[in-house]
Amino acid sequence: MPVSGRIPAGELADPGRVIGRLSDIGWGTRLRELVGGEDAPVPKDVLDASVRVLAGWGWAERPVGVVGIGSRTRPHQLDHLARRIADIGRLPLLGTLVPAGPHPEAHANSPQRLAAVWTAFEEPGFEVPAGPILLVDDVVDSGWTLTVAARRLRRAGATAVLPFALAQSA
Repeated sequence: MPVSGRIPAGELADPGRVIGRLSDIGWGTRLRELVGGEDAPVPKDVLDASVRVLAGWGWAERPVGVVGIGSRTRPHQLDHLARRIADIGRLPLLGTLVPAGPHPEAHANSPQRLAAVWTAFEEPGFEVPAGPILLVDDVVDSGWTLTVAARRLRRAGATAVLPFALAQSA
């Protein structure tokens, strides 16, 4: 593992938001169907819920752009979600963090999970403006994917990274 200790505060993501947990009674069923299904555009009801969560966020400073997490399993769905959020919020879609290397295997403990995703993304192939960036993903599992992605964006110039995902797995 090429890293040890804490990630510096200037490279961390801000606290994020999700529509719900996959285990929830309310949104859980709908989100499980969506993220476990076809690689299709995000349905209107889920997009509307995303907009409600984002509208109620109360961030300190409005994002200056949207970045999507590249997906190996649902690339079209995540691209659609990031594009629609950018369009509705009248924000530029800056680009997508492209997955690098083989798909990381699932691991049991936190250090193993971090090691699996530490090099999981290429450097941003787009300009990252100074200011907060809204980072969009589908499911948060351990949180390491968003942490590593946020670190890449912060190191590229973002002053803050605001993670948003459709669901949290646990």
